[in-house]
Amino acid sequence: MTIKLSKEQQQYLVLAVVALGGGGFVYVKYFWLPISEKISETKKQIEEVESKISKAKTQAVRLNKIQKELDELNIQALEAERRLPKTLDLPGTIDTVSALARRYNVKLTGLSAGASKAQPHFIETSYNVDATASYHELGRLLAGLALEERIFNVRQIVYGSPDSDGRMTVKFQLVSYQYKG
Repeated sequence: MTIKLSKEQQQYLVLAVVALGGGGFVYVKYFWLPISEKISETKKQIEEVESKISKAKTQAVRLNKIQKELDELNIQALEAERRLPKTLDLPGTIDTVSALARRYNVKLTGLSAGASKAQPHFIETSYNVDATASYHELGRLLAGLALEERIFNVRQIVYGSPDSDGRMTVKFQLVSYQYKG
């Protein structure tokens, strides 16, 4: 089956094919490709934003955990500072030792500040303590010092023979600590 077209019909057919081809080219070049490129760029931007959002959400969860940990560490730091103050609290140390001595019936006969010695993270300050007490009163005083909120240590305990009332002369070195920050 052959179709015979006149010259005019052939020209219209060629013109239609050229118009369709040109129109298709213009459509693809100026509409399809730019719009599909914008769509792919927008998809990439959306993926990046979604990725950032998911990262932000995980960091927000971590931030809450970190904030809780920071709060706990601050509480621990405050407690540690009460146990290991940043300043030399000589009046506080004297008050503490005097109050404990009164409570446990220990008679303080002398309390003198000794030398301070720097360590890597803290400073030791020693006090020479002279007292009169029975063996049990001395034990209660030392236990009371160990149970204090502030950290104390006792070194070089020297005690004499008890007298007829069971009391003896006691000398020891009380060590308090100061945070070196």
